[in-house]
Amino acid sequence: MTDKNNNNKDKRLISGMTVLYLVLTLGVGAAIIANLVSIQWVHGDDWRERGDKRVADVRPDPARRGNIYSSDGKVLATTVTECDLYLDLYNTIDVDDKGRVKRNSKGEEMETGPIVDSNLTNYIDSACMMLHEAFPHRSAQYYRDRIMNERSKPNPGRCFLVQRGVPYSVWTRISNLPGWRRGVVKSVDHQSVQHQVRAHIYGDLAGNVIGFRNDLREGTYTGLEGYYDSVLRGQDGLYNYHRLTMSTWLPGDPNTQGHIERRTDDDQIDTIVLRHRIDGSSIISTIDTRYQDIAESALRKALHQYRGTSGCAILMEMKTGYVLACANLSVDTSIHDFREVRDRNVTVSDVYEPGSTFKTLLLTAMLSDPSIKIDTAMQVKVGYKDFGGKYGVIKDDHTLAGRDSLNVREVIEQSSNVGMCELGWMYFNNRRDTLRHIVERMFPYGKLNPDLNAPEYKTYINDLHASNRDFLNFCYGYSTRVTALQVITFYNALGAEGRMVKPLFCRAIVDGDRTTEIKPVVLNPQICSRETARMMRTMLEGVVENGTGNNIKNNTYGIAGKTGTAVDYRTHLYNGSFAGFFPSENPRYTCLVVLQNSPAYGRQAALVFKAIADCVVAVDKGLSDGGVKSVWPQLQEDSTMAQTRPRLMRGNQKDIRTLYKKLRMPYYSADSSSTWVFYQEATDSTRAQYYPYTPAEGKVPNCIGMTAKDASALLHSAGYRALVTGYGKVVSQTPRAGQAAKKGSRIELILR
Repeated sequence: MTDKNNNNKDKRLISGMTVLYLVLTLGVGAAIIANLVSIQWVHGDDWRERGDKRVADVRPDPARRGNIYSSDGKVLATTVTECDLYLDLYNTIDVDDKGRVKRNSKGEEMETGPIVDSNLTNYIDSACMMLHEAFPHRSAQYYRDRIMNERSKPNPGRCFLVQRGVPYSVWTRISNLPGWRRGVVKSVDHQSVQHQVRAHIYGDLAGNVIGFRNDLREGTYTGLEGYYDSVLRGQDGLYNYHRLTMSTWLPGDPNTQGHIERRTDDDQIDTIVLRHRIDGSSIISTIDTRYQDIAESALRKALHQYRGTSGCAILMEMKTGYVLACANLSVDTSIHDFREVRDRNVTVSDVYEPGSTFKTLLLTAMLSDPSIKIDTAMQVKVGYKDFGGKYGVIKDDHTLAGRDSLNVREVIEQSSNVGMCELGWMYFNNRRDTLRHIVERMFPYGKLNPDLNAPEYKTYINDLHASNRDFLNFCYGYSTRVTALQVITFYNALGAEGRMVKPLFCRAIVDGDRTTEIKPVVLNPQICSRETARMMRTMLEGVVENGTGNNIKNNTYGIAGKTGTAVDYRTHLYNGSFAGFFPSENPRYTCLVVLQNSPAYGRQAALVFKAIADCVVAVDKGLSDGGVKSVWPQLQEDSTMAQTRPRLMRGNQKDIRTLYKKLRMPYYSADSSSTWVFYQEATDSTRAQYYPYTPAEGKVPNCIGMTAKDASALLHSAGYRALVTGYGKVVSQTPRAGQAAKKGSRIELILR
């Protein structure tokens, strides 16, 4: 009976299991069929589109951003590849199943890891030296310590960041070190460590003019990069790509045009138009690297010497308004030096009280009153005067050789505060608004909107009716706040006999074979009469010949300019400046130098002005056609003097040959094809002639005896930068000729 019951139970269990199996089979089958129907027909289009995306997709092909060139043909900014250097520093000793260390046939411990100890120790110094050369502010030992400290940890990083922004060439050389290839990480979080960035080829040179990527607003730039972004950016292409491997995609036919439709995540139909990639156009800036280098070097030297906090030096072509140099230096306490601090455009954005450089504008405005005469018949009280009231006492900061009165011309030459206040009080005290309106008409107080992406802040004149002191302060350059760019724009107009042009930083746009020139923009065809402008030029020449700017007087070319010193009574420091134009006989260039928050006066700023002007006069061959005083007599008219003329001992052969031809003198050369030559006197076996000169690679060229132009060109061609002091020919240089020096180093040249 018991066996029968057990058999019945077994049969029931088997029947139940069979039913359960059939139910599950039918259920799973039904679910599979339902899903097949859903995938094939209900959601078929969606799944087919997803499948297509795995093997085909529309992807952008980024356009290459255009270059920024200098006016002398150098590349200032371009797109380069940089890499973030990550290392996989994992390493362990191999052991067998019993925990014993494995050894090779030589008895050495066997290691497992991307970079074994022997390869790491043998080549880490080479890698660290490459990084130090790319980033000089960090030593090779710094990188060595970082890598070895990480390697010594119990669990070293598999993706250890050593340095961001490594040049592609350096990253490649490190990757190719023996035994390092597997240890240099190629991608992080599925993103390549390589990326495209904008590089300033000459470092900080004209950095704020060129511009930087804006960290506050993604995809935007400052400087020329920002203003001409739409020109430089180009247009990204959109192409059909097809998958070759898991991570490799190949573009389809680049000539394919038309559009495709794609469903978005919110189930909308998105139409994508395929298009060709159009690379960005390039632009030619107005910056000349030769003048820019001199401006920055001379300005940096002055800021160091007089312990300023910042400053600027601007050089402008008078006729066109093209800015040939624009140095903006600020102190960087981390490196104890002055440099182009990112997004600090001193020229455009800094607002300051100009001081005595503003007297030129005020006197130009006052000369609209015909009662004011500049001849000696009209005498103006100077030195000290009480104009009444609690704050009505004005005195000059310097003695005037015991004189208590000057004529109008001498007031400007000696920069007399009392004299300017006397003129303002005599002729405009009861017409203060009239003087203000004349000044605002002549001076560009509104935004200049230069072709740079840089902030321009409000400039203004105080209420001249608020107090007598405000009016008197205004008469000698206070009670107003302006920018350096506005000041140089005014002086440029005064030198051009009243024609005011807009400062421009871009000369042309280059799109393939087509070049579009940026035309000069006239802001005001006549800020004053030509006669007034000529009178002011004569008075500004007197400032340099007889007045406060006589420390830059020279016999080679004339300078017309004005010193300026504005004191900050809170800090008791000065804004020293000098503004003017040259050569004064036939003005072609305007220059302004400002030294901020230092003990320096306008006379010290004038020395920076002269260093820049000397370079321009030495380089610009066109100035020899007029405007520069000739320091050589007509040698061809005096055969005796021609025989004793000083020779050019070293220089560009083409230029020297041209000079000899103009002097109608015989020219002898041992190699007529050589670019650079040096002169050697006759010997018993050879005649006096020029011999070819080729600088040794990696060694400082010999510039002794060269002109500033030739020396600068030679150094640039060899990869160095020139700092020129003085005028004439090179008499000494530091470092000396033949010494080893890194490319990009600055070579100081002394001219006499």
